[in-house]
Amino acid sequence: MSGILFKNAKIYSMDDKENVYSSMYIKDGRIVELSQDNFENKYLECEVYDLDGRAVFPGFVESHMHIIEAARSMVEMDFKNVKNRDDFEHALYSFSQTKGKNDWILGSGWSEIVFGGVMPHRFDIDRIVNDKPVCLIRQDGHSLVLNTRALEVLNLKYNKDALNSPSAMKDEFGLTGLFYELWVFEIIGTIMENMPDIYYEIALSRVDSELVKNGITMVNDIMTQYPRYYNTFKRLQKEGKMNVRIVAGSLGGSKEYEEFNKLEETNKLKIGPVKYFVDGSFGSRTALLMEPYEDDITNNGCQNMTDEEIRDMIENSLKNNIQIVVHIIGDLAIKKFLDIYEEVYKVYPNDNVRNRVEHIQIIQDEDIERFKKLNLIASFQPIFNLESNLTLTRLGFRRIKDTYRYRTFIDRGVNVIFNSDTPFGAEYMQKSDGTFFKGFEPMLGIHCAANPLNLNINEKVTVKQAVECYTKNAAFANKIEDIYGTIEVNKLADFVVLDEDIFNINPLKIKDVQVYMTVIDGKIVYKK
Repeated sequence: MSGILFKNAKIYSMDDKENVYSSMYIKDGRIVELSQDNFENKYLECEVYDLDGRAVFPGFVESHMHIIEAARSMVEMDFKNVKNRDDFEHALYSFSQTKGKNDWILGSGWSEIVFGGVMPHRFDIDRIVNDKPVCLIRQDGHSLVLNTRALEVLNLKYNKDALNSPSAMKDEFGLTGLFYELWVFEIIGTIMENMPDIYYEIALSRVDSELVKNGITMVNDIMTQYPRYYNTFKRLQKEGKMNVRIVAGSLGGSKEYEEFNKLEETNKLKIGPVKYFVDGSFGSRTALLMEPYEDDITNNGCQNMTDEEIRDMIENSLKNNIQIVVHIIGDLAIKKFLDIYEEVYKVYPNDNVRNRVEHIQIIQDEDIERFKKLNLIASFQPIFNLESNLTLTRLGFRRIKDTYRYRTFIDRGVNVIFNSDTPFGAEYMQKSDGTFFKGFEPMLGIHCAANPLNLNINEKVTVKQAVECYTKNAAFANKIEDIYGTIEVNKLADFVVLDEDIFNINPLKIKDVQVYMTVIDGKIVYKK
């Protein structure tokens, strides 16, 4: 097979020497040669693409995404841009009319603002749809509401475990339909288990096309959990219906854990780190805080794992070299985790496991130092800066100085990665053409990180630092820096071509920069 020559470009290698090239020759999915000239007379028998001076970067890595959930949000109801109750009710009712009698009505992205600031009750949903099961997931993914019909279909209405659980809300009528934390995963998993293969094929093909359109060449599906999902990814990749590389992680402590970790890997599908949840979220007021929530002074959040479970998780990781990604949002949850990690690290000082802490939305300054000491990777979602009203409501102004500290982490030598947590989290931002971002777009993430959008404005980073967090740093986090994350000879030919050079424009314009071309394994998978 002849190679492909890309010439007349500005190729940012993002390597340690910050090399910039004008041409690149690739063959068999690998980078063969890079040069500052255009190879006019060297590679004559090959396909040639003149990039007309466009900027080229390593392929962007979306290092924390929920692929199935993101795909589902593209084919089901998405309430992120619904701001009032009338619109919510109209949208839900209209959508329900497109479904059959026994079909599930699924939706995500709602906020309690729609319900006047109060978390919804099943009766709120019943008055809109009562003849079909409805499951609506809050925008943070840490709570959901079911209507009465859904409780009946799932056999939850009189379920003793649910009635006795503090994460399943009750009133004088029984279960309210509102569930938090681990119940959310259990309920969604039960619903999705019964979806036909064609449902996943349509939804995943849709999300894959959106990913490559935005220059994303690899995704950490941060909690794949079910072997069926993994095998679906593998089948669709083999059939050419999914292009993006996937690193898929299991859910620690789940009944699928052992089976998941025996699955067969391929060139484009790998088993990734194991996911654990230490606390919850700001939105559901379940992130574990040192001080109570500003808008609920009786509540400090919750801890989803006991101290002993946290210790066992860390010991198993360090002792057996099992990489973990740990969801921690609140400052008390982070402090507890680091205290235990330090103790276990003294016994098993593993510097190669590359464990990650996800979100870190509020942290005490002294705890930042410990990330470097313990060789922990810090994983942030810059688009969460768009939730400024929520952050202020939950924490108040006095705690803003401790939020979203990624510039400080970088300055102190911690390996930092950027991602989105799509479809959960921040509200969508509007594009210049009037449509809305979906959340995972790297241009949006870089825009949010490199502009003074953060309530904690001292934490904005340079554009170069932001790009590193989406490329070389993410490759390091995935232990593939020898073949990925920079544009260098012998590395995998995954890269993105942008219409504009984001290193040389006003950072405020970055979000509107479009991807011209995306290449994975030396194959052009998207061209504008």
